[in-house]
Amino acid sequence: MDYNKKIKNKFHTLLFFYILIILSFIFVTAVVYIYISSEWKYIIIFFNLIVLVYLSYVFKKRIYALIHRNYIKKIKEDVIDPIELKAKISNQDLERAIIKNEYKEYFSNSKIKLFIKIKKDEKIRKVFKHYILYVAIIILNPKLEYYQRKADEIINDIQYKSQTRDKKRIDRILITQYKKINQFDDEERKSINEIIFIKTDKHLVSTINVGILESPQIALMLVAKKYRPSLYYDLHIEDIDQILKKSI
Repeated sequence: MDYNKKIKNKFHTLLFFYILIILSFIFVTAVVYIYISSEWKYIIIFFNLIVLVYLSYVFKKRIYALIHRNYIKKIKEDVIDPIELKAKISNQDLERAIIKNEYKEYFSNSKIKLFIKIKKDEKIRKVFKHYILYVAIIILNPKLEYYQRKADEIINDIQYKSQTRDKKRIDRILITQYKKINQFDDEERKSINEIIFIKTDKHLVSTINVGILESPQIALMLVAKKYRPSLYYDLHIEDIDQILKKSI
């Protein structure tokens, strides 16, 4: 059985059980309402409703996780070749290119430099336009992991403020993490390949890691050649391409 068929089977199984739970809830509610005359029936129905809401959340979460794995699988099946660079790229070159691409420096410490730009979603979303948060992170030490807790905290804080104080309603986040690497071994490949692409009915998060190797002069990332899980994935790839070109 191939992977795509397994995904479809799991999806259909989850959907079957979810429908079964809804039908069971309707049946139990009807029986309680008809055969129980005391006020307890409302308590039982309310309790059942809470259980249904909780189970709906669990099933929805599992379905989104399944869809996410499928996205990543399809990206890995269609990965681009390493991008050849015409010159060496330093962290300073990257920083200048990121700022040229309309980013502003938001945070820096001894481990990372984090840049952001916030754009109104005018290209893809035609009605109820919200905002896209672009994040570019330069990892300053090749020995550090791509994912840094401080960066996650900052991004979460920006998104939270967008929903409350700033009123910009950020629901699309495109994160690129750049790191100069000394060698491309299995461990580094695994780190670069730890990408994220999560798309729900309300939010989208895409994270791509870019390893920049000096010898040979190439940029390495797990990005699909033709497969596009979303139009926002195109925006993300275009942004990375512009930054790499401006770095040289």
